[in-house]
Amino acid sequence: MFCKNCGNEIKDGSRFCPRCGGAVTGEDRTEILTGQEYPPAGGGAGGEKTELLSPQAYGQGILQGEALQWEPDSGKEKKGARPLGILLLTFIALILLAVIFIIVLLSGRGKGEETSFDGRGRERQEEQDGTEPGEAREEAQEVFTGVKKDIHIEVRQVDNTGFPEVTLYASITDDTGEPVKDLEASDFKVTEIDQRGNVTDASLGEVYQVLNQDRISVNLVLDASASMDGYNKMQQARNAANALVDQMNLRSGDQVEVISFDDYVYLEQDFSSQVEVLKNAIAGIDTWGNTALYDALYAGLLQTHFQDGVKCVIGFTDGMENASSYTFDDVVTMAKNTGIPLFIIGIGEEYDAAALQNLASQCSGRYYSANVNDLESILEDIYISIYQEQQDYYVFKYTATDRENPTEFRDVVLETSEASEFNGHYQKSYVPQADINGVFSGDYMGLDYILDFSHQRAVTEKDLEGLSLAELRIARNEIFARHGRQFKDSMLNQWFYSRTWYLNLPAKYSPADFDALSPGPLSRLESDNAGFILEYEEMVMASRDIFPDAGNALLSDYDLALSKAVLTRALEQMNGYPSTSILEENRRLVQEALNKEEIQY
Repeated sequence: MFCKNCGNEIKDGSRFCPRCGGAVTGEDRTEILTGQEYPPAGGGAGGEKTELLSPQAYGQGILQGEALQWEPDSGKEKKGARPLGILLLTFIALILLAVIFIIVLLSGRGKGEETSFDGRGRERQEEQDGTEPGEAREEAQEVFTGVKKDIHIEVRQVDNTGFPEVTLYASITDDTGEPVKDLEASDFKVTEIDQRGNVTDASLGEVYQVLNQDRISVNLVLDASASMDGYNKMQQARNAANALVDQMNLRSGDQVEVISFDDYVYLEQDFSSQVEVLKNAIAGIDTWGNTALYDALYAGLLQTHFQDGVKCVIGFTDGMENASSYTFDDVVTMAKNTGIPLFIIGIGEEYDAAALQNLASQCSGRYYSANVNDLESILEDIYISIYQEQQDYYVFKYTATDRENPTEFRDVVLETSEASEFNGHYQKSYVPQADINGVFSGDYMGLDYILDFSHQRAVTEKDLEGLSLAELRIARNEIFARHGRQFKDSMLNQWFYSRTWYLNLPAKYSPADFDALSPGPLSRLESDNAGFILEYEEMVMASRDIFPDAGNALLSDYDLALSKAVLTRALEQMNGYPSTSILEENRRLVQEALNKEEIQY
């Protein structure tokens, strides 16, 4: 049978197409046999003559980015009998192939080839051409001269953490969507293209398949908003997540992280290979509130970035994004910087399908739509199909020879070599040095806390000396964030969602709800410390240089999140600094911030 979406042949009994992920339903299964029509391009009603389409032509729509509608399997397809003429032609072809094989075999023997073993169990062939044993012999570049078979290459993930050593994880399938087996380094070559169009060859090393060799890390991002109560959706989602945990090879090191979201984002369980720990975390997810989808996906990508091996984020939602501090573009930027694929599932009909489809496409993943009917089975199929696809990935380890401009995006081209019997090509953009700092910059990015003691002892002026205004603002507000408060300042929310300790907090509050808590959660010591830091910030803005290092380090968006009065003073101060190219860029950034509308936090 053949896929209704992309036209690829599918094994009997399959519930979905292995290439495009489209669902296989009983009413849509079609055998392409002599005398049978493939679904027409249009028209055809009332006995009108219809134009027959090939599977490939019929599948163009889905390959150009249409949604994958995932539905449960139903019915059994009927197999038609193949015409006698086809069977006869097949029999004749087999006889001819056998004759050719015998001729080639006899021809090889006539050249004096000899088969032997090299003493380590490996068969060895040598031509009797007069070369002495052990004598070096120059061999010509091998070129495959037969008819090459087309294969489909898709690079899903680029691991740039060890640049100039780079690792690609790629899906490689044949025309039926099945993984191609037993490929080797000699079948491929890798090149890179920089932004100026310069092409450089890369040194390709190891090539192997993931299965049982590399760890797989899956981050499950689960919608727990109030709308998930209907149709028992949340319980079905829990069951599907548990089924993935059961399916994964956790004993060999595979691992899962569980994140849920409503108005806020919660790290239910960081990466673990323990079945019971994961299932307990999944069971504890309750529904409430709105839909902070982008915050959750961003947090999932950031958390997953620090894992090694194959990795992905799988998220689902049944509603519209309406509560995030991060944006669509922030998620795309993080996915491209980290090279991690993002798979997204839309449930029901209340979400923005176009936005989710676009997001998955830009994040090297795939988008699925799922009906609420039989949701558990559908989610389970999707989860497990993504995991199995990752098991079949090929791993390509190469060394980049171009070490220049590591912060600029470049293209990596993975293609088959002249020596290969296959023909395939894929080009993907990546950046050698990932920027995961977002709107922040500076040495403090690696810290969990600016002041990790502010809830335990009094903060002194000595503790604050040398901190930038950005660091001071974070230090003051982390006193509140320890108790689960969110902020009107979206950039502060972004900062705390990039801290694992904040994601782990079991309860979070809007600014209004937090301020209404009685008694308030802050201790007297914490309140005093927050007030002391605020006074110190005001003193710095009134009497010291705002950006004392502006001649040496670029300012971030968060550095510039100050009042116009303060930014005006900063610009006046910078006019007296020794001129550098960085200073000039910072002056431009400050002026640009002054031209924007005043922001109230």
